[in-house]
Amino acid sequence: MSRQNGTETVAKKDTTYNGWPNYQTWNVMLWMDSEESAYREYRAKVQRYADRKRHFGGVAAKSVVMNCFGSETPDGVKLTSSRIRWSKIAEAMREN
Repeated sequence: MSRQNGTETVAKKDTTYNGWPNYQTWNVMLWMDSEESAYREYRAKVQRYADRKRHFGGVAAKSVVMNCFGSETPDGVKLTSSRIRWSKIAEAMREN
């Protein structure tokens, strides 16, 4: 907490992890971008969705990730974790 002009302000705690909602979400996308075969697979899948004018969302992103890594990332993040924000992963995949 700090004082400015006689008023108190509370600094908002940064609850993100390297710009991602949390460690689990960051870790999944780290591996998808770092492993060449995973990167190529998700880029191809996103393109197929775009070609068919379909929305590539969280369900599709989760499917691609699980196809690449099975049940967890190489760092041990379980892909069934409720902490993973699949919509954020899908958004990043569409933007890459």
